[in-house]
Amino acid sequence: MGATTRARAFRVHAWVFAAGASALSAANWFTGPPWWSFWPLAAWGVALGVHYMVQKAGTVSEAWVEERTAELHSKSYDASHIDRIAADHDGGAGQREQK
Repeated sequence: MGATTRARAFRVHAWVFAAGASALSAANWFTGPPWWSFWPLAAWGVALGVHYMVQKAGTVSEAWVEERTAELHSKSYDASHIDRIAADHDGGAGQREQK
C-alpha cells in the first residue's frame, strides 16, 4: 500500500471517527446518564491512534531522517556535541574521544 493510500485511509478513518463520535455523543446526550458513550469512543480513539502511528511509521525514509537530522542540527545552539557524536560514529566502532 502506497504512502498516499495510507494517508487517505487514515483521513477517512478520522472523519468516520468524528461522525461516529458525534452520533454516539448525541445519542448519549438524549438518553442521559450514565455516560456510556465514553467507553466505545475511548476504544475507537485508541484504534485511531494506533492507525495514525502505523501510517506515520510507513512514511519514514532515509531521506526524511537525513533532512530532519540536518534541520535539528541547524537549529541547535551548541552543536559541538552533535559533531563529536557524528565524528565518533564515522570514525569507526569502539574509537571514542577521551577527555
